[in-house]
Amino acid sequence: MDDIHKTSNEKVHVLSVSSAPSHHVHHAVMTHVGGIEYDKTRRRSTIHSYTLSNYHALSHDPQTMRAVHEMTRAKAYKNVIALGLAFMFVFTAFVSIQGLQSTMNWEGGVGVTSLSSIYVTTIISCLLAPWIIQKLTTKWTMIIAFVLCTGYFAGNFHPEHYMLVPLGALLGLLGGPLWSAQATSITSISLAYSEHIHAEEQEIVVNKMMGIFCGLYRTSNIWGNLITTLVLGKNETLHVPQYHNFSTNSTCGAGYCLTVEDELNHGIYFSQNAMRTISSKTKIMLLSIYLGCGMMGIVILISLFDQHKNSKLKCRDDVLSSKETFLATIKMFKDTKCLLLLVIVVFIGLEQGFMFSDFTKAYISCTLGVTSIGPVMICFGAVSSVSCILIGCIASRHIKRFAFISAGATFNIGLLIVLWLWKPSTLDIPNFFVVAACLGLCDAIWQTQTYRIMRMHKQEAAFASYRMFYATGCAIAYGYSYLMKLKQKY
Repeated sequence: MDDIHKTSNEKVHVLSVSSAPSHHVHHAVMTHVGGIEYDKTRRRSTIHSYTLSNYHALSHDPQTMRAVHEMTRAKAYKNVIALGLAFMFVFTAFVSIQGLQSTMNWEGGVGVTSLSSIYVTTIISCLLAPWIIQKLTTKWTMIIAFVLCTGYFAGNFHPEHYMLVPLGALLGLLGGPLWSAQATSITSISLAYSEHIHAEEQEIVVNKMMGIFCGLYRTSNIWGNLITTLVLGKNETLHVPQYHNFSTNSTCGAGYCLTVEDELNHGIYFSQNAMRTISSKTKIMLLSIYLGCGMMGIVILISLFDQHKNSKLKCRDDVLSSKETFLATIKMFKDTKCLLLLVIVVFIGLEQGFMFSDFTKAYISCTLGVTSIGPVMICFGAVSSVSCILIGCIASRHIKRFAFISAGATFNIGLLIVLWLWKPSTLDIPNFFVVAACLGLCDAIWQTQTYRIMRMHKQEAAFASYRMFYATGCAIAYGYSYLMKLKQKY
């Protein structure tokens, strides 16, 4: 934000709640349907030149003034923490059930098919996110999405194609709007709070709030895998090895063969009987816990998260229509800078798919067994969660965005090279946790920094595009998981 003061030709509309000094040039609040004016006369040759510059001027009506005045520290933090806890509960269940679909619901491929339906419809729903959010408001968009998540969890009690695939498709239809509403809410609360306290660096406030949310949300990886580990650890029938490597460990890691034919040729035999070892009692216990987590997230969101009405944060300019916000999403694809950024977002989705499909199967399960997936993934979730908080609250104050992204890219490339060359064995148990921790750190860097850059355009349009390309990366990663060998992916 320092470079805003250095640019003399930028015009920033300033609105102060009281008689604050005029040097607070960053005082503005973003509406739910309004957005950020980006000064196209500025130099935009590098990623770090993207920054929050201009905002729509707020109207001077009493409702708007009251909304800014009421956004105290306690209220701002209460809403951000409540939102983070709600997402933590819901995605504790979703992360767990996503990792177990190929095991619990393997017959006919119903589990992975339902996951595919979620990601496919999520891509479509991202284009409709601005319209849906305007019609439902951000809070009710998230509530309805959580209800559909809980319905998907309940559908696993009767895992049939006619049950899970439609439920997954319905969930995906609000997948894009869910994340757009979440990001819009956090950003709006942060900017309102920064206006309330007359903060000169609004971006620091936004980064801090986003870091707190991501930190809480990312713990879902910890709790989800912890629940899976504890419940399945008590299931005596699950101790049958799922993978039997009768030759060497040379086929684990980057040399892992994904097709059944290749597995047989290289001495790895997959036992379908192991898939049947999760007893009905254990499955019901798991699904009941997931269902309870989903319901808890809904209760927290309804009872603790405040409804931020558009009328309270309304711009002087006329509010954009649903058609205009939809077109704004499409027009983002004409900006070469946005397209380059969205390529990074696709990579984030690909990396997530690699982590939850290839790394768990080709490295952890192949070498250590399926019961080791939970502890290693807990390490991934813990590092990702803590890193999000540290990056959002501490590091972003002292390190420039471009330096973060450059360091993250270099570190990520080096990690992929290590994974490509690494020949995992049962003697390398500490290395599995080190690699998982490094992947968690990379994930935290990409998640926090791309969110910061995406605030350069209309909120709903920007975040809808983010989730659409993220879902595209996930869909590609899960889609080619069984079609390509791991070395080809590298």
